[in-house]
Amino acid sequence: MAHYLITGASSGIGAALAGRLAGAGHHVTGIARRQQRLTELSQQHKTLQGYMADVGDPAALMTAINDAKTNSGPVDVAILNAGIYQPQDGTKIDPAVYEHHMRINYLGVVNALAGLVPDMITNGRGHIAIVSSVAGWRGLPKSAAYGPTKAALISLAESLYFDLVPHGVKLQIICPGFVESEATAVNDFEMPDLISCDTAAVEIINGMETNDFSINFPKSFTRKMGFLRFLPDRLFFRLVGKQTGIF
Repeated sequence: MAHYLITGASSGIGAALAGRLAGAGHHVTGIARRQQRLTELSQQHKTLQGYMADVGDPAALMTAINDAKTNSGPVDVAILNAGIYQPQDGTKIDPAVYEHHMRINYLGVVNALAGLVPDMITNGRGHIAIVSSVAGWRGLPKSAAYGPTKAALISLAESLYFDLVPHGVKLQIICPGFVESEATAVNDFEMPDLISCDTAAVEIINGMETNDFSINFPKSFTRKMGFLRFLPDRLFFRLVGKQTGIF
Protein backbone atom coordinates (compact mmCIF):
# COMPACT_ATOMS: atom_id res chain seq x y z
CA MET A 1 0.00 0.00 0.00
CA ALA A 2 1.11 3.56 -0.73
CA HIS A 3 2.04 6.36 1.66
CA TYR A 4 -0.23 9.36 1.00
CA LEU A 5 0.40 12.81 2.41
CA ILE A 6 -2.56 15.20 2.50
CA THR A 7 -2.48 18.83 3.59
CA GLY A 8 -5.64 20.44 4.92
CA ALA A 9 -6.69 17.03 6.19
CA SER A 10 -8.76 18.09 9.19
CA SER A 11 -11.93 19.04 7.30
CA GLY A 12 -13.64 19.27 3.93
CA ILE A 13 -12.16 17.51 0.93
CA GLY A 14 -8.94 16.76 2.81
CA ALA A 15 -10.70 14.87 5.60
CA ALA A 16 -12.85 12.97 3.10
CA LEU A 17 -9.75 11.95 1.13
CA ALA A 18 -7.87 10.94 4.27
CA GLY A 19 -10.75 8.78 5.47
CA ARG A 20 -11.28 7.04 2.14
CA LEU A 21 -7.60 6.34 1.51
CA ALA A 22 -6.93 5.13 5.06
CA GLY A 23 -10.07 3.02 4.85
CA ALA A 24 -8.60 1.37 1.75
CA GLY A 25 -5.54 0.38 3.78
CA HIS A 26 -3.08 3.03 2.65
CA HIS A 27 -0.72 4.76 5.08
CA VAL A 28 -2.01 8.33 5.31
CA THR A 29 -0.22 11.35 6.71
CA GLY A 30 -2.70 14.11 7.44
CA ILE A 31 -1.34 17.61 8.01
CA ALA A 32 -3.53 20.42 9.33
CA ARG A 33 -3.70 23.20 11.92
CA ARG A 34 -6.38 21.62 14.13
CA GLN A 35 -4.90 18.86 16.28
CA GLN A 36 -8.25 17.75 17.74
CA ARG A 37 -9.65 17.03 14.27
CA LEU A 38 -6.51 15.12 13.34
CA THR A 39 -6.72 13.09 16.55
CA GLU A 40 -10.33 12.17 15.81
CA LEU A 41 -9.40 11.01 12.31
CA SER A 42 -6.47 8.98 13.63
CA GLN A 43 -8.77 7.27 16.13
CA GLN A 44 -11.11 6.27 13.33
CA HIS A 45 -8.38 4.90 11.04
CA LYS A 46 -5.40 2.88 12.27
CA THR A 47 -3.30 3.69 9.20
CA LEU A 48 -3.77 7.46 9.50
CA GLN A 49 -1.27 9.60 11.38
CA GLY A 50 -1.96 13.28 11.98
CA TYR A 51 0.66 16.05 12.23
CA MET A 52 -0.21 19.58 13.30
CA ALA A 53 1.34 22.28 11.13
CA ASP A 54 0.33 25.44 9.32
CA VAL A 55 1.25 25.21 5.62
CA GLY A 56 2.02 28.92 5.77
CA ASP A 57 4.83 28.20 8.23
CA PRO A 58 7.69 26.69 6.18
CA ALA A 59 9.69 25.43 9.17
CA ALA A 60 6.72 23.78 10.90
CA LEU A 61 5.56 22.17 7.66
CA MET A 62 9.03 20.86 6.87
CA THR A 63 9.25 19.32 10.34
CA ALA A 64 5.88 17.61 9.90
CA ILE A 65 6.86 16.22 6.49
CA ASN A 66 10.20 14.95 7.77
CA ASP A 67 8.54 13.33 10.80
CA ALA A 68 6.03 11.65 8.48
CA LYS A 69 8.80 10.26 6.30
CA THR A 70 10.68 9.01 9.37
CA ASN A 71 7.62 7.27 10.78
CA SER A 72 5.93 6.01 7.60
CA GLY A 73 8.63 5.94 4.96
CA PRO A 74 8.97 7.93 1.72
CA VAL A 75 5.88 9.77 0.51
CA ASP A 76 4.51 8.06 -2.59
CA VAL A 77 1.60 10.42 -3.27
CA ALA A 78 1.06 13.99 -2.06
CA ILE A 79 -2.30 15.74 -2.31
CA LEU A 80 -1.69 19.41 -1.60
CA ASN A 81 -5.14 20.56 -0.63
CA ALA A 82 -4.92 23.09 2.21
CA GLY A 83 -6.61 26.39 1.45
CA ILE A 84 -8.79 29.23 2.69
CA TYR A 85 -11.58 31.25 1.12
CA GLN A 86 -12.98 34.59 2.24
CA PRO A 87 -15.42 36.43 -0.06
CA GLN A 88 -14.22 39.92 -0.92
CA ASP A 89 -15.87 43.22 -1.73
CA GLY A 90 -13.48 44.69 -4.28
CA THR A 91 -14.50 48.22 -3.34
CA LYS A 92 -12.89 47.72 0.08
CA ILE A 93 -9.38 46.36 -0.35
CA ASP A 94 -7.65 44.97 2.73
CA PRO A 95 -4.13 43.93 1.66
CA ALA A 96 -3.77 41.65 4.70
CA VAL A 97 -6.63 39.45 3.48
CA TYR A 98 -5.06 39.11 0.04
CA GLU A 99 -1.64 38.37 1.53
CA HIS A 100 -3.10 35.70 3.81
CA HIS A 101 -4.78 33.94 0.89
CA MET A 102 -1.53 33.91 -1.06
CA ARG A 103 0.48 32.70 1.93
CA ILE A 104 -1.82 29.74 2.58
CA ASN A 105 -3.25 28.80 -0.81
CA TYR A 106 -0.18 29.34 -2.98
CA LEU A 107 2.94 29.48 -0.82
CA GLY A 108 1.52 26.67 1.33
CA VAL A 109 1.83 24.43 -1.73
CA VAL A 110 5.31 25.71 -2.51
CA ASN A 111 6.38 25.06 1.09
CA ALA A 112 5.12 21.48 0.86
CA LEU A 113 6.84 20.92 -2.48
CA ALA A 114 10.16 21.95 -0.94
CA GLY A 115 9.88 19.04 1.48
CA LEU A 116 8.65 16.50 -1.05
CA VAL A 117 10.26 17.06 -4.45
CA PRO A 118 13.93 16.36 -3.59
CA ASP A 119 13.23 12.79 -2.40
CA MET A 120 10.95 12.07 -5.35
CA ILE A 121 13.63 13.25 -7.77
CA THR A 122 16.25 11.13 -6.00
CA ASN A 123 13.99 8.07 -6.05
CA GLY A 124 12.88 8.66 -9.63
CA ARG A 125 9.20 8.29 -8.75
CA GLY A 126 6.34 10.01 -7.00
CA HIS A 127 2.92 11.56 -7.56
CA ILE A 128 1.87 15.10 -6.69
CA ALA A 129 -1.69 16.41 -7.03
CA ILE A 130 -2.33 20.10 -6.39
CA VAL A 131 -5.86 21.21 -5.53
CA SER A 132 -6.79 24.40 -7.35
CA SER A 133 -10.32 25.44 -8.39
CA VAL A 134 -12.37 26.47 -11.40
CA ALA A 135 -12.19 29.90 -9.75
CA GLY A 136 -8.67 30.01 -11.16
CA TRP A 137 -9.92 29.80 -14.74
CA ARG A 138 -11.39 33.31 -14.91
CA GLY A 139 -12.12 36.10 -12.46
CA LEU A 140 -15.40 35.69 -10.58
CA PRO A 141 -17.45 37.94 -8.28
CA LYS A 142 -16.27 38.03 -4.64
CA SER A 143 -13.17 35.99 -5.52
CA ALA A 144 -10.58 38.75 -5.84
CA ALA A 145 -8.46 37.34 -3.01
CA TYR A 146 -9.12 33.64 -3.63
CA GLY A 147 -9.22 33.30 -7.42
CA PRO A 148 -5.73 34.66 -8.16
CA THR A 149 -4.17 32.12 -5.79
CA LYS A 150 -5.90 29.29 -7.65
CA ALA A 151 -4.84 30.68 -11.02
CA ALA A 152 -1.29 30.81 -9.67
CA LEU A 153 -1.47 27.13 -8.71
CA ILE A 154 -2.53 26.16 -12.22
CA SER A 155 0.39 28.06 -13.70
CA LEU A 156 2.71 26.57 -11.08
CA ALA A 157 1.65 23.02 -11.94
CA GLU A 158 1.97 23.63 -15.68
CA SER A 159 5.47 25.06 -15.19
CA LEU A 160 6.64 22.31 -12.83
CA TYR A 161 5.35 19.63 -15.22
CA PHE A 162 8.31 20.28 -17.52
CA ASP A 163 10.78 19.89 -14.65
CA LEU A 164 9.31 16.97 -12.72
CA VAL A 165 7.79 14.58 -15.24
CA PRO A 166 11.13 13.78 -16.94
CA HIS A 167 12.34 12.60 -13.50
CA GLY A 168 9.49 10.13 -13.06
CA VAL A 169 7.23 12.36 -10.95
CA LYS A 170 3.56 12.38 -11.97
CA LEU A 171 1.97 15.82 -11.61
CA GLN A 172 -1.73 16.70 -11.73
CA ILE A 173 -3.87 19.76 -11.05
CA ILE A 174 -7.35 19.38 -9.53
CA CYS A 175 -10.06 21.97 -10.28
CA PRO A 176 -13.33 21.31 -8.43
CA GLY A 177 -16.47 23.38 -8.76
CA PHE A 178 -18.56 24.18 -5.69
CA VAL A 179 -18.04 21.69 -2.85
CA GLU A 180 -20.09 21.76 0.35
CA SER A 181 -17.62 22.62 3.12
CA GLU A 182 -16.75 25.10 5.86
CA ALA A 183 -15.25 27.36 3.22
CA THR A 184 -18.27 27.55 0.93
CA ALA A 185 -20.71 27.79 3.87
CA VAL A 186 -19.98 31.53 3.99
CA ASN A 187 -21.38 32.11 0.50
CA ASP A 188 -24.66 34.02 0.43
CA PHE A 189 -25.58 33.01 -3.13
CA GLU A 190 -26.86 29.85 -4.79
CA MET A 191 -23.99 27.57 -5.74
CA PRO A 192 -24.79 25.65 -8.94
CA ASP A 193 -24.06 21.92 -9.10
CA LEU A 194 -22.95 21.83 -5.45
CA ILE A 195 -21.46 18.46 -4.46
CA SER A 196 -20.47 16.86 -1.16
CA CYS A 197 -16.90 16.48 0.08
CA ASP A 198 -17.19 12.72 -0.20
CA THR A 199 -18.26 12.96 -3.83
CA ALA A 200 -15.32 15.29 -4.47
CA ALA A 201 -12.95 12.80 -2.81
CA VAL A 202 -14.18 9.98 -5.06
CA GLU A 203 -13.73 12.19 -8.13
CA ILE A 204 -10.18 13.05 -7.08
CA ILE A 205 -9.16 9.48 -6.31
CA ASN A 206 -10.58 8.25 -9.62
CA GLY A 207 -8.97 11.11 -11.50
CA MET A 208 -5.57 10.43 -9.96
CA GLU A 209 -5.68 6.92 -11.38
CA THR A 210 -5.76 8.38 -14.91
CA ASN A 211 -2.99 10.06 -16.85
CA ASP A 212 -4.96 13.28 -17.25
CA PHE A 213 -3.04 16.36 -16.18
CA SER A 214 -6.16 18.30 -15.18
CA ILE A 215 -8.92 16.73 -13.05
CA ASN A 216 -12.08 18.86 -13.29
CA PHE A 217 -15.46 18.12 -11.72
CA PRO A 218 -18.42 18.01 -11.56
CA LYS A 219 -18.64 17.91 -15.36
CA SER A 220 -22.11 19.48 -15.30
CA PHE A 221 -20.47 22.65 -13.95
CA THR A 222 -16.92 22.55 -15.30
CA ARG A 223 -18.14 22.27 -18.89
CA LYS A 224 -20.00 25.56 -18.42
CA MET A 225 -16.98 27.19 -16.80
CA GLY A 226 -14.77 25.83 -19.55
CA PHE A 227 -16.98 27.57 -22.11
CA LEU A 228 -16.65 30.86 -20.21
CA ARG A 229 -12.85 30.62 -20.42
CA PHE A 230 -12.95 31.20 -24.15
CA LEU A 231 -15.62 33.89 -24.34
CA PRO A 232 -14.54 37.37 -25.48
CA ASP A 233 -14.04 39.63 -22.46
CA ARG A 234 -17.02 41.88 -23.11
CA LEU A 235 -19.39 38.94 -23.45
CA PHE A 236 -17.89 37.18 -20.42
CA PHE A 237 -18.38 40.16 -18.11
CA ARG A 238 -21.91 40.76 -19.39
CA LEU A 239 -22.97 37.13 -19.01
CA VAL A 240 -21.46 36.52 -15.54
CA GLY A 241 -22.65 39.91 -14.31
CA LYS A 242 -26.20 39.17 -15.44
CA GLN A 243 -26.22 35.67 -13.95
CA THR A 244 -25.01 36.94 -10.58
CA GLY A 245 -27.26 39.98 -10.49
CA ILE A 246 -24.42 42.48 -10.60
CA PHE A 247 -25.39 44.06 -13.93
